[in-house]
Amino acid sequence: MLKKGEGLGCAGAIAGMNMLLMGLVAFSFSQGPYSSFDKELWYRYRSLGFLFMGAILPAVVLWFGRRSPLAVGGATVWMFLAFWLFVGYLMYSSGGV
Repeated sequence: MLKKGEGLGCAGAIAGMNMLLMGLVAFSFSQGPYSSFDKELWYRYRSLGFLFMGAILPAVVLWFGRRSPLAVGGATVWMFLAFWLFVGYLMYSSGGV
């Protein structure tokens, strides 16, 4: 367990934000039906991929490597970049034709 004053700080906040936003989008995009397999790949599986690769996996790295500055720094940069790629994905996904 974490001791007093030994939190995840900024990296933990980014992990929580990514998990919340990517999780909500993955939940809403995974609801069907889809008109084609390509749309299912784009909406369902890409949003789930962002959730796992941009939020859950880095959170696991943060949890197990929280004493390593390299692991915390790497996971923070990873989540920050994943978030901005996710924003681009959302912009391409809105108003689909």
